[in-house]
Amino acid sequence: KSTLMNIIGCLDKPTTGSYELAGQNISNMSETELAHVRNKEIGFVFQNFMLLPRLTALQNIELPLIYAGVDKKERQERSLAALTKVGLADRATHLPNELSGGQKQRVAVARAIVNNPKFILADEPTGALDTKTSEQIV
Repeated sequence: KSTLMNIIGCLDKPTTGSYELAGQNISNMSETELAHVRNKEIGFVFQNFMLLPRLTALQNIELPLIYAGVDKKERQERSLAALTKVGLADRATHLPNELSGGQKQRVAVARAIVNNPKFILADEPTGALDTKTSEQIV
C-alpha cells in the first residue's frame, strides 16, 4: 500500500513502466517538477498527520501555500477558512502537542484542502475521528 500511495502521490517514481497524473507523465519528471505537481495537484492526509511540532495549527496549514508562493495575508485567510471548515478555528494558535489525535487529524485535512488540489490522497483520513466528526469532514 505504501509504495502505491507514494507513486500516486508523486513521492516516488515507478522503477518500471510509466505513470500519468492529470495527463502528465510523471515517470520522467525531475524532483523539482514532481514537487510542483504535488503542491498544485495533490492534497495529502497522512495517517500519522505529519504536523511540524513547532508550528501552530494555522502555520501547519499555511505550508502548502508558502510553497505555492501565496502572499502572507491570503495564506492566513485561506488557512483560517480551511481550519473553520473542519471546526477548529478556535485552535488556530495551538501547537500539535496541545491538540488531541482527532484535532491533529482535522488540521491535516485542512492542510490537504487549503490549496484546492485536484486530488486528495488520504491514508485513513478519519481514523482518529469519532463517527459524527468523520461524517462532517467527509
